[in-house]
Amino acid sequence: MGGQSTVVLAEDDPGLQDLVRFTLESDGHAVEAYGTGDDCWERLTDGERPDVVVLDITLPGMDGMDILERLRRDDELAEIPVVFLSAREKDDDAVADFAAEADDYVTKPFSPSELRTRIDRLL
Repeated sequence: MGGQSTVVLAEDDPGLQDLVRFTLESDGHAVEAYGTGDDCWERLTDGERPDVVVLDITLPGMDGMDILERLRRDDELAEIPVVFLSAREKDDDAVADFAAEADDYVTKPFSPSELRTRIDRLL
């Protein structure tokens, strides 16, 4: 992996946001964190294309599933790798459908090393 990669994170829990930021920044990634789905979507459509997006499923405003659906329909953004980060069970029917569209899925609580490994695998 050459150079610094950019990770856009949508997570409404400030403690988890800090943990993910610390974990990924300590590996040399630039992390841009957003507490609402709407702010995350605005960043994705107005900013430079990130290398990977980490989405909580349950967010204020637009949720992670909505963001993923919009990403996959957008020709400019469709190929960005997406990792779901959620306390919801992967076998919940709705979550399973969207997890199939995501590139990976990490269940909360998670170990920082697991998240780090999954992000690095996508870059």
